[in-house]
Formats: sequence, C-alpha cells, structure tokens
Amino acid sequence: MPRKIRPTKQIVAFKVEPELAAVLDAMPNKSEFIRAAVQSRLTTACPLCRGSGLLPSSGVTDELTKLVQQHPLCVCAGCGAKGPRPCHTPGHYPGHCDGDARVTAFEQWGIYYCDACAPTVGFCVGCKKPVGRVGKAQRDVKCAECRAA
Repeated sequence: MPRKIRPTKQIVAFKVEPELAAVLDAMPNKSEFIRAAVQSRLTTACPLCRGSGLLPSSGVTDELTKLVQQHPLCVCAGCGAKGPRPCHTPGHYPGHCDGDARVTAFEQWGIYYCDACAPTVGFCVGCKKPVGRVGKAQRDVKCAECRAA
C-alpha cells in the first residue's frame, strides 16, 4: 500500500518557564494551541510598522505620539492604578464631563484620580487643583494659592 504524502513540517523549539510548561502539558493538543496562538499574533498588525515588521526610518515618534494619544493611560495619584485618560473612555464625548472637577484637574494640572479615589479627594473650588484627601464635610475647600488671592 503506498504511503500518504504529508506536507513537510518543521520542528521549532523554544524555552518557557516551568509554570507555563505545566499549563501547556495539561492541554489535549498543545502543538495546535501554540500554532493557533502564533498565527493569531502574526495576523495582528503592529500599529507602528503596520505588519511589515520594519519600523519607518522617519516619523516613528510621530506615529508613536498618535498611538499614545489614541490609547492614553494615566496613573492614579491616589492608588497608582493605571486607567484611561478621563473623558477619553468609551461612551464619553466632548462636553459630557464639563464641570467634573476630576477631569478639570487632569486637564489643567495633569493630576489624575481614578473613579475609586476621586470621591475621597478634595478639589479647590476656585481652580479645581486637587488638595488631597478630605472628609465628606470638607468638599468645598480652597488651595493655598486661591486662599492667598
């Protein structure tokens, strides 16, 4: 009986941590999983090189700047968590957060507080600068600069 000719395949090996090896070994078909994961990753185009694998020789900083502006993350001054820049989250639109002291503080002072920390922070009633953690009764506070003026 003649043998069935199969397309040639090559073996590719790579090192992984013991924990990842254990997870892969527990899979019913780890080779298929790895092939699918690699193929999926290769079909996702890099926003900078657009899938070519080569970065443009000029304008990389412009492209990176555009990418960061489209997908910005801020670090919360209260807890250190990273979150989307205020008023650039899905469902928000210009004017939606007008008057929100948290958004104004970020836009004017560059100080970001996440949704969890913002209720515990007092914002100056004059300039909207964050003045630190305050109790619920102390919400209407003024910063040192506004008090001096």
